[in-house]
Amino acid sequence: MIRFPDDEPRPALTLPSRIGWQIYYSEIIFCDPPCLVLQAVPEFAGGSHDLAQRGIVWDVFALIESIKHPGAHQVLTADCGYAPDVYIEERVLISHPDHNTVIWDLDIAGLRPALDKTLIGDHEGFVRLVFAREQYETDIRALVRALQQAGRGPVPVTALDSCTHGLQRLLAGYPACDSLPVDELEPNIKGMALERLLELDASEPWPRTPL
Repeated sequence: MIRFPDDEPRPALTLPSRIGWQIYYSEIIFCDPPCLVLQAVPEFAGGSHDLAQRGIVWDVFALIESIKHPGAHQVLTADCGYAPDVYIEERVLISHPDHNTVIWDLDIAGLRPALDKTLIGDHEGFVRLVFAREQYETDIRALVRALQQAGRGPVPVTALDSCTHGLQRLLAGYPACDSLPVDELEPNIKGMALERLLELDASEPWPRTPL
């Protein structure tokens, strides 16, 4: 049971959670040949169910950093990489209170677009998510592997979601095109995100470091 000192702010909600995702090909880029933009849409306890439509994605590199050390991490961001574009105004405060636990504190006002409004309601303050440390790391490694598999392509056109931007143009204008390579991973904050992703070894140790 989590105990709070008398002067410590208490979360509006405390939820057990895991790191989940949906692999999403958000857009077709019409170069020669046409290619795809890859994203990982977040799934977590208390999260909104329309994050793909809102343009909110996981930053997989920030998630890896959150394994290595506690702090304020921009794990939830805009597909363009600039969080305020989707009205996310705060980072997630991530702590490692012991060897078995990872805790996220999500500011409700600053992260409201990413949160389930039916669950959050009129709550103020912050939501606390509690992760089992071993499962947290296992899930993030699995996300890395899933993105790597998706990013190596090619992707059959029949596997694309109807919401993929440009799909109807592709079907009408490129009838012979039956698969597409992946060209970009979003967010692409530091550049070469897809290339950096494909270079990762999801089995290597990610040692913890103090603040």
